Amino acid sequence: MVYKIWRQCGSKKRYRDEHAANKYRKIFERERGKKLDYYWCEYCKGFHLTSKESYLEKYYAVSF
Repeated sequence: MVYKIWRQCGSKKRYRDEHAANKYRKIFERERGKKLDYYWCEYCKGFHLTSKESYLEKYYAVSF
């Protein structure tokens, strides 16, 4: 099945599953010293990493 890729997804690394996204998130956090998060992309049906604060942490002060 071919998915229509959203324009912004082309510049981001796509991770197939949550496990892979979390694995690379931890690696990049150690290397770069910057807090990262990942999110599900409904356009490309994969996960992307982001440096933005997660919704729950921002509005409800929940830490994971």
